Amino acid sequence: MPLTRLRHSLLGEPARPSVRRLLLMWLLGSFIVTWLMAVVLTYYLSLMKVEKFFDEDMLDFGDAALNILNIAVASQDLGSPGATMTQSIENSREAIKGLPLVHRDGVLAYTVWFRGEPVLSSAKTPSGFTAAENGFSTIESADANWRVLKLAEGDVQVWVGENISYRRRAINSLVSYSLFPLLPAFLLLATMIWFSVSRGLSPLQALQAEVHKRSGRNLEPIALTKVPLEVHGLVSELNFLLERLRSALEAERRLTGDAAHEIRTPLAALRTHVQVMLRSTDAQFQAHGMQQVNRSVTRITTLMEQILLLARLDSDALIEECYPIDLSSVAEAVVAELSLPAFDKGISLSLEQAPTRIIGIELWLKILLRNLIGNAIRYTPQGGHIRVRIEDHPQHAVISVQDDGPGITAQEEGVIFKRFYRGSAASSDGQGSGLGLPIVKRIVEVHRGAIRLAQGLHERGLGVSVSLPKRL
Repeated sequence: MPLTRLRHSLLGEPARPSVRRLLLMWLLGSFIVTWLMAVVLTYYLSLMKVEKFFDEDMLDFGDAALNILNIAVASQDLGSPGATMTQSIENSREAIKGLPLVHRDGVLAYTVWFRGEPVLSSAKTPSGFTAAENGFSTIESADANWRVLKLAEGDVQVWVGENISYRRRAINSLVSYSLFPLLPAFLLLATMIWFSVSRGLSPLQALQAEVHKRSGRNLEPIALTKVPLEVHGLVSELNFLLERLRSALEAERRLTGDAAHEIRTPLAALRTHVQVMLRSTDAQFQAHGMQQVNRSVTRITTLMEQILLLARLDSDALIEECYPIDLSSVAEAVVAELSLPAFDKGISLSLEQAPTRIIGIELWLKILLRNLIGNAIRYTPQGGHIRVRIEDHPQHAVISVQDDGPGITAQEEGVIFKRFYRGSAASSDGQGSGLGLPIVKRIVEVHRGAIRLAQGLHERGLGVSVSLPKRL
């Protein structure tokens, strides 16, 4: 017993289906049923044919005996019927004895009568033999059943009988010889079916070996040139899965590497501040150091939250279900949440909206707006302006956030959505993680929307426009 099947039997688990076993069962089962049907049909047709041959032999014998006597009687001189008729009947008797079927003693019985008197009979005739009606019939005697033929013409009557048991033995012998070649043919074809199934499934075994070679370090797609046509679709989907897995692993490694690099700076600053505080006895200096420690911890916390958020978005395993949401209400809530930081910085934050409903994930759309507006607040100088607009269109909704800050350069437009990139106009507070806009872009991708950069307010600053379909 194979190890896998043994394991399933010991653990009580259902055995996994086997394509080889199913193919062999169906092919061999179909072949056995067809073979048995062929045997039954062959036996039935042979029985009918042999029965017909035996009946024709009996009919030929009866016709021959009938004709011999009739010819003998018709050729006699009616004027002297004495010895001449006796001699003619004797000659007829000898002629009948020379017919081929006469020599099948024990299986063939016959009786020839002329004018109600027996002329010739076989050595043994079954009881009730001469009581049979004209044509073919079956009679039962003490020792056997008989197939009987009665022919009558003029003064001549002929009964011919054949032992049915003999017929059956002859038929069975003939059918056995006819069907004997089918037995080795059955064994040969069963072997060929097993071999053909094994050879036919060998490409799947080769495919299994190729899949087994894949690992976290080897996610190359499987070549379709040697893959059977029937599993092209499956292998294509598998290659697509491998590509997605490879991209996810690369993104994870890149994110991990970038995160390790980015977190090293605030950790180093945090360590420095703690060491300085431990060496100082000045209470005011220690208080200032605690503020610096708090800033470093806040930055590390924000960075880790952003990294975890981006990892969730990259995993394609969002457990939130999409449902209808009021985008204008979401914008109102986010603007109200960020109005205090904008007020503290003397920034005018306005919202222009139209009632808009879309199918989406409310949590992620709130994060999208929070990051866009938060970036605008961070990079807009004191006394600046930020405008948030929600537009309703027949097939989609548009979210735009514009400011009149320093904006970005043409070179930065191509890299602003890269992870951990912070623009040249970054604020001096050091709180930016470089993950805000990459998270926004990923949320837009999840909602199958589009994002583009545009000019900000008063022909300066930066504008970000997000288009989201109303139905995913």
